[in-house]
Amino acid sequence: MLSIKDLHVHYGAIHAIKGVSLEVNDGEIVSLIGANGAGKTTILHTISGLVKATTGEITYNGVNLRTTAPNKIIDLGMAHVPEGRHVFSRMTVLENLRMGAFTLKNTEQYKQNLETVFKSFPRLKERAKQLAGTLSGGEQQMLATGRALMANPKILLMDEPSMGLSPILVKEIFRIIETLHEKGITILLVEQNAKVALSISTRAYVLETGSIAMSGNAQALLEDDRVRKAYLGV
Repeated sequence: MLSIKDLHVHYGAIHAIKGVSLEVNDGEIVSLIGANGAGKTTILHTISGLVKATTGEITYNGVNLRTTAPNKIIDLGMAHVPEGRHVFSRMTVLENLRMGAFTLKNTEQYKQNLETVFKSFPRLKERAKQLAGTLSGGEQQMLATGRALMANPKILLMDEPSMGLSPILVKEIFRIIETLHEKGITILLVEQNAKVALSISTRAYVLETGSIAMSGNAQALLEDDRVRKAYLGV
């Protein structure tokens, strides 16, 4: 489904991503874990076309994403839930969701998608006319996810969905991620909460200073002493 081969990304003289290769197969939850500054967000931004790769291959269902405009990547069935939510704070919840559906040509499809989002996130329906900037952090995360779902994605790129949330809300957000997966959405998850991320994932990659240090079955990594010591605090 999604394949990255020998990806290199530079920010000026800084070599941020150094030869990363990874795959996300249809129906998987794949986690990308690592410390702050390891390059996790840069990888997602490069997949989405927000950052230009120096060299390497990024393909999605055989399409070369390096030569595809970011707005066209959405049409292919890929949506990005960014770090920090980035909702449109001066727009209502409903207006934010409409922004997520801008690629849809069919009014009936928009109505169906909106109904699906409201079923998944009842609080968004309750707050449909409320300004997004007045929502709590957890509600904004739900809105950012719902906005991405309005485009009918086959794969979601999720960047630090638990950031800044209370433990109770973290559990709720990850429950939602599992529910989306059960509905057939493939997920590439960037997350600092390694324990929770690995517990719901099929496979995972460990990123250290721009390079893949480890990869494999998520449960096996969860039990690996090196991962436990570096990322789980045990």
